Amino acid sequence: MRTTLQPGLTNRLTKYLRVTQQLIEEGRDAVSSKELGDFTGINPVQVRRDLNAIGFSGTRGVGYQAYDLVEAVRGILGLRQTYNIALVGAGNLGSAIASSTILPKRGFVIHDVFDNDPQKIGRTVGNVVVKHIDELKKSVAEADEVIGIIATPASAAQQVADLMVEANIRVILNYTDVLLHVPPGVTVHRIDPTAQLMHTLYYLTQAEAEEAPQTT
Repeated sequence: MRTTLQPGLTNRLTKYLRVTQQLIEEGRDAVSSKELGDFTGINPVQVRRDLNAIGFSGTRGVGYQAYDLVEAVRGILGLRQTYNIALVGAGNLGSAIASSTILPKRGFVIHDVFDNDPQKIGRTVGNVVVKHIDELKKSVAEADEVIGIIATPASAAQQVADLMVEANIRVILNYTDVLLHVPPGVTVHRIDPTAQLMHTLYYLTQAEAEEAPQTT
């Protein structure tokens, strides 16, 4: 049975996982709370609290064993299995997502890619042949695709979301700026680089204000 986590902790664990996996790829065997804090922007004290909360501890002077940390966090987040993804949109963005070498390493497989453009259907993006959007429901049922990615023009996003819901996809990643309307039981995560940039700039502005000389 998976441990129920607070959303804030879940988000932080995801960041620790991403950083640790990257360090492993760079040849590292161990990682410290300070390094995790530096790469994620999270206070090292909070890092240690979070990892203690999931029952994972490090060694003084050494840090955390990277491989063990990855396995522990993946287990807590329910990421030990492989998840099939149905990607709709074979344009520049969709093609880049389908060609990613990072997703498979994280347990996410772009199993099918769909589009409605005759010029895109039948060509290969990544290692996947683009199918017509009309095949979505049948393909999802056959491949047990539990995650959907929308990488279409904004004007098509809601229609694609409706098709995904009809195909019984319950987790949707939305790369458009459209606020999707979905029924209860369906989770939508909006991937918005602009919002992340605004978030970063806010904290940059706050830091600059704190460093500015005070006048009396």
